[in-house]
Amino acid sequence: MAFDYSVITDNLDVFARGYLPTLTLLVLVIPISFVGGTAIALARISGKRWLMVPARAFVELVRNIPFLIQIFRVFYGLPFYGIDLTAQTAGVLCLSLYGSAYLSESVRGAIEAVPRGQWEASDALALSYTQKMRRIIAPQLPAYLIPAAGNILITLSKGMVLLSIITVPELTYMAQSVIGKSFAPVEVFTLLAIMYWFTSEAISQVMKALERHCAKKALPPASQ
Repeated sequence: MAFDYSVITDNLDVFARGYLPTLTLLVLVIPISFVGGTAIALARISGKRWLMVPARAFVELVRNIPFLIQIFRVFYGLPFYGIDLTAQTAGVLCLSLYGSAYLSESVRGAIEAVPRGQWEASDALALSYTQKMRRIIAPQLPAYLIPAAGNILITLSKGMVLLSIITVPELTYMAQSVIGKSFAPVEVFTLLAIMYWFTSEAISQVMKALERHCAKKALPPASQ
């Protein structure tokens, strides 16, 4: 059976209507995940048990339960407690929690990767914890954080496929309507694979560009 390109060309508008919400979700989820991940990481290294224990429990819970189950628990479970969320809101919440848990480990690893001498130097300067993190530690984090964070963001972009199960009108959900009309799953899923690859590659290239930029800033000035 020949590959039917008309299935793709005749439904480009449908794929476009699915791809835009996919990008919108990603744009919303990434900053939320970074903020949440940073907060969780700081809680885990705070030295305060009342912060460390809940933060660690959250990370372990999210990382050890399949993402699909988490989606079902949020979308179908919260209404039992009187919390009704739209599919899009539930999708953003699930992805943000998932991303926060994984990014928190990357942020924590980046903080702990800063040479111990930097911490000791900031202690010698009698800086407060906030000043230490803002002026000494935070500027050094991108070099350690970006490579791991890039992988997590790519995982998030691919995880959006599962949101189609709760009728979030993202790319995969819209593609299923095309399959229902055309009965051409090979053509549709081939295009989906290309589009998700393109999204992942775009994220990868952006993170590599940020990594190169950070590396240049970290280089010592050339000798005169």
